[in-house]
Amino acid sequence: MHETSFSHSILKNNKALVFIVFTLLIFLGMTTLSVAEDSTSDILKRLEIIEQSAGEQSLAKKLGLSFYGYVAASYTHNFNNPNSQTNALRIFDGDANSFRPNMAQIVVEKVGKADGTMEDRAGFRIKLDFGEDAKFTGGNTGADEVDFQEAYAQYIAPVGSGLDLRLGRMNTLIGYEVIESPFNPNFSRSWLFGLGEPFTTTGVRGTYAFSDSVTLSVGGINSFTGAQADFNRSKSVEALLGLTPTDWLGVSIFGFWGPEGGVGAKESDRVLVGAIIDIQATEKTEFVVEAYYANQANATPGGNARWNGVAGYVIHDFTDQWGVRLRGEIFEDAAGFLGCGGAVGAAGNANTCFGGVAPASQTLWEGTFTLQYKPVPSLLTRLEFRYDKSNRNTFQFGNRSANHQETLAAEVAYLF
Repeated sequence: MHETSFSHSILKNNKALVFIVFTLLIFLGMTTLSVAEDSTSDILKRLEIIEQSAGEQSLAKKLGLSFYGYVAASYTHNFNNPNSQTNALRIFDGDANSFRPNMAQIVVEKVGKADGTMEDRAGFRIKLDFGEDAKFTGGNTGADEVDFQEAYAQYIAPVGSGLDLRLGRMNTLIGYEVIESPFNPNFSRSWLFGLGEPFTTTGVRGTYAFSDSVTLSVGGINSFTGAQADFNRSKSVEALLGLTPTDWLGVSIFGFWGPEGGVGAKESDRVLVGAIIDIQATEKTEFVVEAYYANQANATPGGNARWNGVAGYVIHDFTDQWGVRLRGEIFEDAAGFLGCGGAVGAAGNANTCFGGVAPASQTLWEGTFTLQYKPVPSLLTRLEFRYDKSNRNTFQFGNRSANHQETLAAEVAYLF
């Protein structure tokens, strides 16, 4: 009797144990199933994202599209400590003792090909700018921090080696420096570029390579300023002849001719002719010289306006990471037609002068030293010292006028 009760108790306890174990197994199974379902859901989501990304990449690759751009910001200290907080006569670095979100640029393009189908020959480029620099990349001095720097359609006509035709808004053919800071030797821009040359042009352009060493580009455009609208009934012409007689020597001859607004809104001819000589002295050292002469009839009440200048560059890379860039420049604005045309607080303080009044004439000199460091290929950092000098008191020292200014700038740009 005792053994039967004991056996019954064990059996009863075993049944309870079995029930507990069975319940735990069900609970663990349901939990595992839930986790598995969640894991499966996460996996499916990741796969969906990967498939979408792969599809987009495949579509972009199929269409031949490229996406790239850069982001750049800077800080510039002016040792004159001007009360206006502006760097006089600067174009893309007009804010003194201030941080500046210079540019966020996004480019989408499909490059036309000289061979293949008609679809292969067609292309386009859209270059969109955001930031302080965008206020005047389009040839104006507005307050809008968004600008379509380039927007054009392209077609490579089956003529000889291929005639490259473009219609829309494009970077100018004139000059050595460009809007994009990372693609210039120095952070600050020269006066040759900032004051005396167009940034962009709007019109039609044809480019033809006669050989590997001779290329000619000719464009019919609205105006010198890059304006999208034409303010007269005539078009202007810009041209560039590129010569590369050897691997180490490049020569570019550029020019502009066209009617521009003169005194009393009269049209008067503007002419600019110049050249760039580029010498690759060694694998790590490059020398560049740019010079031009420009003239516009009936531009001022006193008559013609003339501006001209020359700039020399030394570009040396010690390693893939470290390099130095030197620039020396002289620029003459004989009639005071171009300099000091900006206003404090407008368009990023571009092209301002002390007092806000343009002098009758002005000759400018500057020397710039830039130390460049690239910790990784896509990250560019630069430290730049620049000394500016004028034959007139167009700069500001504290609250008074001066004929010089010295600045120290730091720039960081990420290219993608």
